[in-house]
Amino acid sequence: MGNYRVTNPIPVMVREVAEGTAFVSSTVPKGAIISVEGAVIDLAKYIFVKWNGEDALMFAGDLLIHAERASEVEK
Repeated sequence: MGNYRVTNPIPVMVREVAEGTAFVSSTVPKGAIISVEGAVIDLAKYIFVKWNGEDALMFAGDLLIHAERASEVEK
């Protein structure tokens, strides 16, 4: 799907490095660029995104409401 610029902070779940499989909550700040690899099919489901070089989970609906398409060169 490409890159998105966050227009309002979005809650996400990021993989906790120490545990490897556990996820902890965080917030993607306004202005951050996230990369989405898969298509948004169900707005009530989580999607995987890349943020700060890490995999994160966020609600697909939050992406569509609180982010806008960004140039592919923005990272």
